[in-house]
Amino acid sequence: MRNNINIQKMVIWLVVIAVVSLTIATIAFFSTENYMVSFRDRNNFEGNSIDEVKTFGIDQLKEIYIHSVSSDVSVFSTDEEDIKIHFYGRSALKSEKALPKLITSLEGSKLKIEIKYPKVVFCDANVVLDVYIPQDYRENIVIDTVSANVDISNLNINNFHCKTVSGDLRIESLILDNFALKTTSGNINIMDIAGNLRAESVSGNVNVGYEVFTHNIDIKTVSGDVKVNLPKNAGFYLKTNTFSGKVVTKFPITVTSLNKKNQLEGTVGAGDNSIIIDTVSGDIYLSK
Repeated sequence: MRNNINIQKMVIWLVVIAVVSLTIATIAFFSTENYMVSFRDRNNFEGNSIDEVKTFGIDQLKEIYIHSVSSDVSVFSTDEEDIKIHFYGRSALKSEKALPKLITSLEGSKLKIEIKYPKVVFCDANVVLDVYIPQDYRENIVIDTVSANVDISNLNINNFHCKTVSGDLRIESLILDNFALKTTSGNINIMDIAGNLRAESVSGNVNVGYEVFTHNIDIKTVSGDVKVNLPKNAGFYLKTNTFSGKVVTKFPITVTSLNKKNQLEGTVGAGDNSIIIDTVSGDIYLSK
């Protein structure tokens, strides 16, 4: 009997502690300038508009780092001498304190561009970040996004690194030494590029197109197809592997190793370039 009474008392105390903890957490949350926001139609916002522009010179600049959550990012080439950053759109939030913010900083030779959201229960905003890069800039660009699409085009730089979660990546007309791309729950579409490509994708397709191919490709996907389009005269070493998919190629291959229909190794024409593609659940296509 005494043991039962002790257990009952312990249960009551646990319930009291849980209720008190939840109450304190709720009070703390709403006392730190957080806001309860309901979702609305993005085309009919009644809140604030956002329109902010910042510019930076490129002298001594070695890296441009862009971080965005829930705001699509576009990077363009410009004839202007300075980097132009344009953050714009609308938010359903009427309080200025609850709007997403454009944060920029110079850290040595690195320019950091970030979109930060306030602490809210729900945040409903339709905002976009456009970054215009001078044609004279030849250094590195790094992009890291969550729940946002990335579009980058018409640049000639050393290196481009991009990591996205729940967003598509589109690249067009880029000339550079190296690409390093990583996506989760998003497609990668690349057109008219020049440079070595290393890409990893989880739950997304990868489409790549080269006008001139004198580089190396290394692609790994989980649950996604890989399509590579190359010039007719392209020469390269090829190695493909797919666990539950097929390999289809329009190039005549001198086969050095063949294991069933989903593993292939060989050479196409002459050249020191290599294409290595590894998928878990996806098909592999090589076309001209």
